[in-house]
Amino acid sequence: MPQQKEPLVTICMPHWQVQELITLCLRAIRKFTTKIPIEVIVVDNGSEDESLDYLRGLKWIRLIERRKQDLPAFWVDGFVSALDIGFANSHSEYFIIMHTDTIVRHPGWLERMLEPMQNDPKCAASGAWKLELRNPLNEFLRKITDTKKAQLWFKRTFLGDQKARQRPRELCPRDYCALYRSEPIRRLGLHFDSAGKYKGYTAGEQMYYQLKENGYHASVIDTVEMMKYMVHLAHATAGLRPAERRLGHLRAQVKAEYKIRRLFNSNLAKELMEDTSLDQ
Repeated sequence: MPQQKEPLVTICMPHWQVQELITLCLRAIRKFTTKIPIEVIVVDNGSEDESLDYLRGLKWIRLIERRKQDLPAFWVDGFVSALDIGFANSHSEYFIIMHTDTIVRHPGWLERMLEPMQNDPKCAASGAWKLELRNPLNEFLRKITDTKKAQLWFKRTFLGDQKARQRPRELCPRDYCALYRSEPIRRLGLHFDSAGKYKGYTAGEQMYYQLKENGYHASVIDTVEMMKYMVHLAHATAGLRPAERRLGHLRAQVKAEYKIRRLFNSNLAKELMEDTSLDQ
């Protein structure tokens, strides 16, 4: 993997006690990123298990350790603030935010993400929407079991709260793997935690809306194309650590645990777990 004092791209990855996942994630980045100079910053959010020792032993990453007592009470806020910490410690032209449950599986992934920005200075973000293809039956089941939507309907109908509505969401790069042009973020003083204005949106959405406000746009890569380059498990931490991060919806929890089992049984995962040379 190309490394130099002035990398073109910084990859920032918040982490909490998922050594199995971050091992796959980091080794996949190293295996399939061969032409573009990068640096990897892992921001650890108070891990207290052996995963922290593993990360400390990797000389090719930059590890930023946060103490548990210094973290926000809600883990999502800890994740978002870790992205801002990572960005503050980067100096590269481009900045990628990535989840530990995003596994690169094909070379050329980074070139594809950079492509829209090469000749368009107003393109400041690149990535895809969710990496999931839903069949009509699954989509129907998802809608009829959407407890959040039901709660909002109840508040509007019986409590008279007309503000209890789902926020409109634009198609934009999701934060499981999204690339940003660093210069406008630095110059405009933007943060992945937008300090309330876009609260309720994901970190990637918050940054997208802020960039859009300032005259920039994003390139959204087709889901099917993006799936050729990487796999995203979604809620994998809950699937791997159900005692601490169990999801509120049983069907979603079962799905997360199933995806974890399927990933670790795949040939890609087995090859990466066996190739310890990628840690060196």
